[in-house]
Amino acid sequence: MKPYYEYEGITIYHGDCRDILPTLKSVDLVLTDPPYGLDYASNHGASWQGTKILGDLDTTLRDSVLAFLSDVPAYVFGTWKTPQPRGVRQILIWDKGPASGMGNLKFPWKNSFEEIYVLGDGFCGSRDEAVLIGYTQVSWESKGRCHPNQKPLSLIRYLLSKHTAQTILDPFMGSGTTLRAAEDLGRKAIGIEIEERYCEIAAKRLQQEVLFSC
Repeated sequence: MKPYYEYEGITIYHGDCRDILPTLKSVDLVLTDPPYGLDYASNHGASWQGTKILGDLDTTLRDSVLAFLSDVPAYVFGTWKTPQPRGVRQILIWDKGPASGMGNLKFPWKNSFEEIYVLGDGFCGSRDEAVLIGYTQVSWESKGRCHPNQKPLSLIRYLLSKHTAQTILDPFMGSGTTLRAAEDLGRKAIGIEIEERYCEIAAKRLQQEVLFSC
């Protein structure tokens, strides 16, 4: 399959990852934010308001992709509201900060965190806390957010720094944060995204010398 974008070790494919994965060569690490299985749509006031993530009815899509990549170590974002993937060795808690996680406004706590599942081997570096604090993502599209589930570039860089992988795969690429982080760290990366508008956004981010603002 012809890449949507390819430059200096960074490659984007537009399509369904289940069709594209069997055509790829081996990778060293998966870092991805798959559909959580919540059938969720929100982000009031954004251009994507009311738009649901494809494959988000349950965790079938996530689990089938991880099963295909079962021999590859991985970081997988997720939520306590749905079952975690098989083979989890550690759960990291990403504290999103006070500006995120509205949830049920009648309940006295916000859902201002997400889980990150760690699978496989090869992780390294200093022994840190499993609660990750200080990595924030702008909440508003008007201020630079490109995707309803966009993750902070600084957080993805941190996660990549804990593994020696030289080729990273993100089968649910979104706006390309994993690829941008890999590029910044001088590593190769492959991203797959089913929605073309996000392939275009990711390609633009990769072409910038500084963090691209939408």
